[in-house]
Amino acid sequence: MELFYRVVPWMFLFTSIAAEYIVYDFGHYTNHTVNYTSEVDNETTTVICARDHLYDGLDIRKVLGKWYARELYLHLSKEGVNEFNSCPQVTIWQEEKFPTTTFGPSTENQLFHVQHINAKFRHEYRHLRLLWDEAGQTIEYSLYFKNDSAGYWQVFNGQNGTLTARPTYQQFSGTIQVLKAVNDHLLLNFCQDQVNGKSAQLYSVLFSREPGFMERWELDSVHSLLQNKKLSVASRRLVCGNSATKPIFSIASSIIFVIFTFVIKSY
Repeated sequence: MELFYRVVPWMFLFTSIAAEYIVYDFGHYTNHTVNYTSEVDNETTTVICARDHLYDGLDIRKVLGKWYARELYLHLSKEGVNEFNSCPQVTIWQEEKFPTTTFGPSTENQLFHVQHINAKFRHEYRHLRLLWDEAGQTIEYSLYFKNDSAGYWQVFNGQNGTLTARPTYQQFSGTIQVLKAVNDHLLLNFCQDQVNGKSAQLYSVLFSREPGFMERWELDSVHSLLQNKKLSVASRRLVCGNSATKPIFSIASSIIFVIFTFVIKSY
């Protein structure tokens, strides 16, 4: 009993410290919106989709396959930071042929020079598909990119999928740009200029190759990259259970266990 009264206060102390640390450093990782002063104003900001040439020489094979969404950065929003239970996934694959029904005129009964132009286009450009899957609800993007700018993808057809049937869905006709591509995570920027009556869209999505928690230092490096490009991270959505509170509780539990074991052995 005496041992119990000696150990419990220490356990309470470290539990309290851990809880205070979480509230101070990670309090915005909750299920509630935190009110931030956004760095942008959706009503006055002019969106210009600037091209970044860093990944012009990207080996497209490195980004093909399945990815798990981690954070969605809404650069034109003031919603703050929210956490969601959903876990969207994307699958990216390359197709050899462009769909003849969705891009360019038919090659049937065309003059030779028109067929030649189409053939040249298909030689200089490549075709991608990107499938966004959120619990069976999907959006499929059809994209193309030039061989010498493999990290800059352009949309040439409207999206298909069950999510596009929702009244709130806005068709995206802009560009998708690779801002970061390493072995275990991928950062894509979606940008659409406000032209031809279409509303501006500007957001980025961070993906990881494997499911599970993503290290805080990796998230911080992505945030710094976006801020250096003048892209606000004040409003973002956390998905796939990527809350930074979990490791802190784990560390606190480990500390308590070590202290408890040390005290037991000392008696």
